[in-house]
Amino acid sequence: MALPAVRNLKTMLVRDPLVVAAPEKLAALWQACPFVDEVIALNQPKNLFATAKQLRAGKFGSAVLLPNSLRAAAEARLAGIPQRIGYAKGGRQFLLTHSVPVPSRNPVRMHQRFYYLDLVASLGGPTDDAMPELRKEAVAATAGMTVVICPGAEYGPAKRWPVESFVAVAKHFITQHRAKIVLLGAAGDALAAAIMEVHLREVENRAGKTTLPEFMAALAGAKLVLCNDSGAMHLASVLGVPTVAIFGSTEPQLTGPLGSRTRVLRHHVPCSPCFRRECPIDFACMTSITPEMVIAEAETLLK
Repeated sequence: MALPAVRNLKTMLVRDPLVVAAPEKLAALWQACPFVDEVIALNQPKNLFATAKQLRAGKFGSAVLLPNSLRAAAEARLAGIPQRIGYAKGGRQFLLTHSVPVPSRNPVRMHQRFYYLDLVASLGGPTDDAMPELRKEAVAATAGMTVVICPGAEYGPAKRWPVESFVAVAKHFITQHRAKIVLLGAAGDALAAAIMEVHLREVENRAGKTTLPEFMAALAGAKLVLCNDSGAMHLASVLGVPTVAIFGSTEPQLTGPLGSRTRVLRHHVPCSPCFRRECPIDFACMTSITPEMVIAEAETLLK
């Protein structure tokens, strides 16, 4: 969701280098951005002093802080970066040299990408909110249809469509399209993927077994991605892969995917969005979305 803002920041810098500091596990994503000149892979992202030491080595003149945390501002200050820019939030104004007022909520600009875009715009940058393209590794062509299913969502169970529903959709594509099913996800998704594997034939379970570059390559090689509101959803969307995303406890107007080949399925109930990690009642926001609904949306997207 920060990609358009970072692209716009590079537009302002023209020939000056743009360096992104990000946790090591996300470095590959930023390395795929043609507008990023260098990536600092933070090997201890939760260690204030270790991160400050890595940043200090770059001898940077300015830092634009997208996170709102006090720690992000402290890292830049301890790194000796003379110009530190960020939103005036979290009581960190004394650590910033340029404290930007938090923008007022606008119903038309609710999505999180605008929050980042407005920070860059406050510096005189452009307001282009189009999703930039990423560099893509060459993916070997495969015969037939590959459907990638990402059954997890790191935030919690309230964001995860029932595994048995994913299984039903997978069986449809195996039967009707002779599709190859590939299961992807982080280590925490291994249990859900293992349950799916028991009920499916011709499935390749790679959940928790890929690096981020391998994960991105597998998404890029798919004909279709089925997922929850998750990091996988955003990656598939920005890679331009047809993607069906299922929302429950969260709000797509705030954090929905930005790609043009993505469809969101959401059943609105009175208590949604609740933003809870676990549903305390009947999970109706998710169980009301049937496999048939997802299949219909996916088939339409593939036409």
